Amino acid sequence: MVYNRIKDAFIGATFVFTPNGKMSKIFELVEKYAPLSNPILITGETGTGKEQIVKIIHALSKRPGKLISVNLSAIPTELIENELFGHVKGAFTGADTTTEGLIEKAEYGSLFLDEIGEISLQHQIKLLRVIQDNEFEKIGSNKTIKSTARFIFATSKNLEIEIKEGRFRQDLYYRISAFHIHIPALRERKEDIPLLVDHFLWMLKQQYNKKLKVHPEVLNQFLEYNWPGNVRELENTIHRIAVTKNKDIITVEDLPEEFKQKFDIDYKIQEYNKKKQELLEYEKDLIKDIVSYYQGNLYKASKKLNISRGAIQYKLKKYNIKI
Repeated sequence: MVYNRIKDAFIGATFVFTPNGKMSKIFELVEKYAPLSNPILITGETGTGKEQIVKIIHALSKRPGKLISVNLSAIPTELIENELFGHVKGAFTGADTTTEGLIEKAEYGSLFLDEIGEISLQHQIKLLRVIQDNEFEKIGSNKTIKSTARFIFATSKNLEIEIKEGRFRQDLYYRISAFHIHIPALRERKEDIPLLVDHFLWMLKQQYNKKLKVHPEVLNQFLEYNWPGNVRELENTIHRIAVTKNKDIITVEDLPEEFKQKFDIDYKIQEYNKKKQELLEYEKDLIKDIVSYYQGNLYKASKKLNISRGAIQYKLKKYNIKI
């Protein structure tokens, strides 16, 4: 099974998933793409575990070089080119030595560029050339260097929308998205939540020697909650409780206040919609019974319901009640 093969290949993965579930299909793609040298694009909301997928891809690729990772959104625009390509001595004021860029450091390994949707069009052009031709120059140099790095990209943005709005190059998108992995949000794969909870509890036991259990009611709330922060929010929630509470079982009372508030809001909305539908069904039956009781006399029916004759005519049409 793909689940066992992933575990055997990469013991340090904090990714667990239900066999034959949504993530199982994702990891079938991971296995197929990992040995290739082609670029890979990983998309998904923040906190879904894109970086963990990258680590597994690199581990399964068996590439002899290192995995070099960088979040492009954390680098000032004016420094991105230098970070990626490096520079030669004297290339600009203060360039006292020749430096290696990230592409060079990832020689025979993997270069993970997170939040690729954040870089400028100017830098996209230069990156496109590296991907197309596997070569680049340092800043201030005319010497062409061959790149042996395998590129892995990730973004939480919809790049197709970014292309339509002129913020992302279509040719670069086609180059990086031929091998595409989309990670579903945790709310779309809630079947994985019990496994993830057990996994995070196991990690806490290894890290803090704490043996913790989760009360069934807490697990029920976890399954009902929509997890806007995805797997990362789930992990942080459990971790925070574990280090702040001196007890053996996590109960509903231990959940962070903001979590309970968010959960309460979601729950109240669900209950409101449910009760609203029940009320509409009750109103329909009530109007039908009263109109029938007064043998279609809308004046008497409206007086009994304490609404206008026009209002009862509207509701008859709304509920498709024949008289």
